[in-house]
Amino acid sequence: MKKIFCLMFVAFIAMAAQAQITWNVKAGFGFSNCSSEGTETNSTLVWKAGVGIEKPLSANWSIMPSLEIAIKGCEVEGEDYYGSAGTTDVKISYIQIPVLAAYRYHLNDSYNLVAKAGPYFAYGITGKVGEDDLFDEGTGKRFDMGLDLGVDLEHERYVIGFEYEYGFTSIEEGWNTTIAAAYLTIGYKF
Repeated sequence: MKKIFCLMFVAFIAMAAQAQITWNVKAGFGFSNCSSEGTETNSTLVWKAGVGIEKPLSANWSIMPSLEIAIKGCEVEGEDYYGSAGTTDVKISYIQIPVLAAYRYHLNDSYNLVAKAGPYFAYGITGKVGEDDLFDEGTGKRFDMGLDLGVDLEHERYVIGFEYEYGFTSIEEGWNTTIAAAYLTIGYKF
């Protein structure tokens, strides 16, 4: 997995070295939830922040790779180790690389609407289930990949957007537990 991330990072830098790119920064807050058979979960507040580039392919199409830190998770309903009912917080910090294809529709001279979609690849750097470390216990999976969908409204260099990420891989061994997150983001293009 580390080799994949290193290769993707090198590709990211190589694209950045080419002309006709636009740099951007963004941050956002939202909600995340887990999907697991036989377990009731609730959404929890999450955030992400990152930097990216946009490489035009034509007048309307472009590719938008980014490097982000994303916090995802959920609250799990049920009994704890002592048999008491309650909720357990699940929080996972990821370094992720979404690679999105984007279509820009020019509304007027100042505004654009951008629809974007593509895969993301993520590596868990920390993970907590209650007080326990998800990765030290040996049951957590660090690698996640999924689908990232979004829409942005651009006003000159300012961007406000909505993004939805759905993970395809389970976050723990022996369970089919996937994670999804929705974010409202703001950004700036350089």
